[in-house]
Order: sequence, then structure tokens, then C-alpha cells
Amino acid sequence: MPVSNDPRVVSIDVSAMQEAIQETVEGSLRSLVEFDKDEFNTLYVDDLSMQFYEDEDEMMAHFEEIHSYVHLDFTEKRFYREDIFPVADRVRYLATGFDVFTALRIYFDDEGLFLMLDRDEPVEPVVAAAESVYDAEK
Repeated sequence: MPVSNDPRVVSIDVSAMQEAIQETVEGSLRSLVEFDKDEFNTLYVDDLSMQFYEDEDEMMAHFEEIHSYVHLDFTEKRFYREDIFPVADRVRYLATGFDVFTALRIYFDDEGLFLMLDRDEPVEPVVAAAESVYDAEK
């Protein structure tokens, strides 16, 4: 059974972003987590992803391990923006492609979304869907 929780960590409209992302990817959103520099909240995990865990407790322990390094996300974002590519105004997202899936982090200042997608899912439309919700909030 999929996991689904209410947003509680970030100030952005994550529910609307989740809806926009799910419409964009048509079934290949495997998980969605909201995060800031201090905490994370698992919003959605599909049945396929749940099969890799014995139960929800094991999944949450793995997610805790993943997100215990969230400070590196913000350090890496700052490194790319300030040290490597100072011509850029901001880092919108970072994607990591694995042989089995794509991990995507979308940033909104000091908050973000962490998604797992099917490996062949185009990333830019997913980011654009989330950003369109964010831009509409302004």
C-alpha cells in the first residue's frame, strides 16, 4: 500500500506541486519528500518502491539515513552557485541518474523537494511543473 502524508515542513504549497508533478510524470513518481535544512517529511511513496522494504519502519530508517546528509544538499548548491558557476543566479535543481531510477532535488531557497522517478523520466518538465506552482504563489 502506498504511503501518503500531509505536508508539514516547508512553506511552499507542496500538495499542489505533488499534483502538478504527478500529472506531468503519469505514474513514474516513486516517492516525494519535502525537506529543509533541519528536517524532512515523506509525502508519498508508491507501491513499487514499498516492495524494496520489509515494512514502513524499514523504509523510514532508510529515508532517515538519506536525509541525514541534507546539509550537503545546501552546501553543494552553494558550491555550484558561488564557486563553480557564479554567473548563475541560483541552482534550481540537482539530478542524479542511477541505472534503476533518477533522484531529483528541487530547491526553493532553503527548502526543497526530493523525488525518485523512473530512470527515463525527463527531469526538466518535472521541475517546470513544481516551479509553476511556486511562481503562482508569489
